[in-house]
Amino acid sequence: MIRFVCHQEIVPSLWDHAVLTAACPTVLATFELLDALTGDAQWDALIEDDYQAVLPLPHRTKAGISYIYTPFFLPRMGIFAAQPVDAQKTLDFFNAIPDKFRQVDLLLNPGNDVTLLPHNKVELVSHVMYLNRPYDEMAKGFSTNTQRNIKDSEKHFLTIENNEKFLEPIISLFKDNRGKSRSVKYKGQDYQHLANAARLLIKDNRLDVLGVFNPDQRLMAGALMVRDIDRIWFWFSGRDEKMAENKPMFFLINEYLKNHCDSDILFDFNGSTNENVARLYKGFGGLPYPVFMLTHSRSIIIRELKKIMR
Repeated sequence: MIRFVCHQEIVPSLWDHAVLTAACPTVLATFELLDALTGDAQWDALIEDDYQAVLPLPHRTKAGISYIYTPFFLPRMGIFAAQPVDAQKTLDFFNAIPDKFRQVDLLLNPGNDVTLLPHNKVELVSHVMYLNRPYDEMAKGFSTNTQRNIKDSEKHFLTIENNEKFLEPIISLFKDNRGKSRSVKYKGQDYQHLANAARLLIKDNRLDVLGVFNPDQRLMAGALMVRDIDRIWFWFSGRDEKMAENKPMFFLINEYLKNHCDSDILFDFNGSTNENVARLYKGFGGLPYPVFMLTHSRSIIIRELKKIMR
């Protein structure tokens, strides 16, 4: 039986076990991390039986309307279960979302079969690399443009360092550069949520905080890499656009791949709707895979579900 459970009634240890042993697991959806990424613990859940399957439901209220949303910096959501979730169970969970939530914008995970869901869903694209091979073999899959940019970066005597003290400066790099674009929707509280979640990951030794420096020890670019259960997420990054000609991000990714080749883990570039960023991922040989986002008005959901259930 699928039941709606309020946040304060969720058992953190059982929740975390369900998420971390799921077919598509992620530490980013564990109890404490969800608290950090929502900022005010405003999330409830749908839970099947004794935590056999769970679906986090972050929610907010705007103009008196309650809605489900996917927090920023959370690359994997949806139903977490030990086995891939078939289409009927996905529909059952979706049908169990309380009617009080009038809008649903919910990221799923690749283990959720969406074929029976109402048609209002968006197919996003992420990119992944297999690291179980030598670097030289991996580099053969880099595009010509990527290979050229890597060579250009190596001419500038850049260095890379992994240190948690770079966390705030890397976030500031993004805020002061790309973060000023109108297309970026992050607010001050979102950056704070990111920092809070990052500190929890650092505490659990699951975050690499990488800074790239020029010979004058100026921070040119940086990235946060989450070492998750079954993959490494390219979680967040920032760069000084004034130093873009030195290609520091190409240098950073290339060095990171060198240091993690021949390992039985995936490198997930994470999704991006920015064409230039997506091109960067493809240039390193990232293989695309679909990730679905449900985006529905509840009036549409209820109407469509009634059709399906007839």
